Amino acid sequence: MKELKINQLDYKRILGRNSYDDSKEELALFWGGAALEININAREVWACISADYDNLEIWLAVEINGVQISRFILEKGRKWYCIAHNLNPQKENLISIIKDTQPLDEDKTHSLVIHSIRLDDEGLLLPVKPRECSIEFIGDSLTAGEGLVGAPEEMDWIPSWMSASRTYAIRLAKKLNADWNTMGKSGWGICWSWDYNVNCRIPPHYENVCSVLKEKNSVALGANEPWTFNGGKGSDLVIINLGTNDETGMRNAKDKSGLPEKVVSSVKDFLSVIRSHNPNAKIIWVWGLLSLEFVPALIQKGVDEYKAESADNNIFTLELDSSASLEINHEDKGSREHPGAKTHEAAAVSIAEFIRSL
Repeated sequence: MKELKINQLDYKRILGRNSYDDSKEELALFWGGAALEININAREVWACISADYDNLEIWLAVEINGVQISRFILEKGRKWYCIAHNLNPQKENLISIIKDTQPLDEDKTHSLVIHSIRLDDEGLLLPVKPRECSIEFIGDSLTAGEGLVGAPEEMDWIPSWMSASRTYAIRLAKKLNADWNTMGKSGWGICWSWDYNVNCRIPPHYENVCSVLKEKNSVALGANEPWTFNGGKGSDLVIINLGTNDETGMRNAKDKSGLPEKVVSSVKDFLSVIRSHNPNAKIIWVWGLLSLEFVPALIQKGVDEYKAESADNNIFTLELDSSASLEINHEDKGSREHPGAKTHEAAAVSIAEFIRSL
């Protein structure tokens, strides 16, 4: 077997927000859906990975040529993991190593680092074929993949029932042959969380790699560093799926005065920041995987006002079919009262069709 540090991989693709540069021998993955991809002719692939957590374990997903072959819990500490074995060495295979768990600031030691890759002695790294575009996804539990594993009866808030690799976001990226980066945090919103905690909102963290993680492990790995937005070019598409927790939070707030106006103004402010880092992107704000009552109208108002004030007509909104309308059978439903795979797939199809129509 031959071992290669991350910066010795002549060909690789890194997906997701990170602080990596080629002076570093290791790669930290922060957000769910972040990934390392290599293209190979090899019989077997191993990865040296270190994971740290207290109680909320970290899951890893492995794909070969875009199809998931395994999903497993990472052990604490630094270990070698067999990623693939007995492959046809004459066949070109794209290997994707994906962090399947969202950044859990609830666990103070949460971190995941890939140190090295091993191939069999005859194994070769091949150039990674470039994709057609890049997409950034910004969201909550729907983008983090909560509910995509487990039976509908499962209601415990544990990483077992979360799978970022199976969301509408990754499905959409594959349909459009796109690179992706995702930032999804369960319970968080535009202005506040599901329980009206105003400190749990996504926009203040948008310009950093993963500043929702504040403890020393993650800070040392670069979580609080500024994000470069693809070297300043930004993404081709930005998909925002926020608002579900803002609606729940408004219901939980004791004093509701001024809250609708706060949502509208926050939508406008966030769009301004997103546009400043993605000058050429089509920005699409979506909602609807879980049924909402009044926040969509506030988002639409914010979008309309921003477009009128900025003359930016490259911003769109799209309502998606809800899990309530799609998940008729028990096997269709996700766990934790969240949408299952059927709803996520339908969302990916709808967004892809919408993008192609633009």
